[in-house]
Amino acid sequence: MLRRSSDKLLNMSAIVLGHLPLGIVGLSFFGIPNLQSLKFILASSLLHFSYQLVLLNAYRQSELSQVYPIARGLSPPIIVLVSTIFIGDQLSGYELLGVLCVSIVLIAYGIKISLASNASIKGFFFAASAGGFIASYSLLDGYGVRIAQNAIGFYSAVTIINGLIFCLFLFIFSKETFPRLILQGQKTFWIGGSASYVAYAIVVWACLHLPISVVYTLRETSILFAVLLATLFLKEKLTVSKILLIGMVCIGVGLIKSDL
Repeated sequence: MLRRSSDKLLNMSAIVLGHLPLGIVGLSFFGIPNLQSLKFILASSLLHFSYQLVLLNAYRQSELSQVYPIARGLSPPIIVLVSTIFIGDQLSGYELLGVLCVSIVLIAYGIKISLASNASIKGFFFAASAGGFIASYSLLDGYGVRIAQNAIGFYSAVTIINGLIFCLFLFIFSKETFPRLILQGQKTFWIGGSASYVAYAIVVWACLHLPISVVYTLRETSILFAVLLATLFLKEKLTVSKILLIGMVCIGVGLIKSDL
């Protein structure tokens, strides 16, 4: 929705603020997380907001098939390194190999597409920055939800505070977005916002049961669906390199699964 739109700020706003209805429902049903997790919630909210601004600029510079693989491929190795050293998550040889397989093929594919299309260096920079923010908020969310032991309550609190920060940003820099959101952004608000909330709530919940790096690497298999959706709805071609990408990601998932 964001990539194909002509007004990317409007659609990003609709998706971010579209988290709020389910966030409020989630907090109402599952309760407020414990005080020990509060610092993780606040820090994560700021990192999610920063990621959203960087991603917004990345999509202004480059295609979905260029931005998405680079941003998503950079985060797993960072998560593996930090979670192993500081959180104590230990991966087996197969899991580590699977993570690296998924990550390397995504980065390589994104760079190939960028070079082939003479993409702006700014687009690559923003995509790489987005990868750094993904790794940062992923680590905070994965560890924070273990402290909270309340996945839905934790993420609901994060997304509500994130939405309030985004509202403040719009109020200061783009007040005119609010009326346009009501007039033009209803579909993205309800569909995009709800789908995004549910998808990430599942990811956060999974961190209670698996190593953080495994969860977020498996999350990046969304590239399979991104490629297919880009082909079907954004009219991007399904090339041999994309087919190889899908195959290598599946091999990486298979390596991870073999040890779970």
